[in-house]
Amino acid sequence: MTKFEIITIILAGLSFFISLIAVYLSGQANNTNKNIFRRQGVIDLHMAWQDISEVDKNNLIAPDIVRAVNALSLTASLWNHDVIEKSILYQTYWNSYRDLYDTLININELVPGHKKTCRSLMTNEITKAYEGMKNADLSTVTQTRL
Repeated sequence: MTKFEIITIILAGLSFFISLIAVYLSGQANNTNKNIFRRQGVIDLHMAWQDISEVDKNNLIAPDIVRAVNALSLTASLWNHDVIEKSILYQTYWNSYRDLYDTLININELVPGHKKTCRSLMTNEITKAYEGMKNADLSTVTQTRL
């Protein structure tokens, strides 16, 4: 081998090594961008939950119920599709989500001006997210053995 061939092989090896580092760093940057995007969705979700009123079983107000179901649906979509980190959704919205879901699922009366009951507005996606958050809640309970 000539000196030129040896230098060429060394430079090719260095180029390959540098390209591997670049691929790794771009993957890390991509993951960081995904995490930032997930956290930014929290602001939109917060706005959806901002005007949610407590549902009175004896005085159903259609716009309040529609807003409540929309907030549940948005939260469920974000939970089920991992758009926002589940830990953030759980910590921030689980109690409100649970209370609202439990209230609406137990009301089997028609929403004024609509042809559906509160219970029927609870979609499979909303229920799936409820069960997922409920399981996350149960996993926080520690158990000891004596």
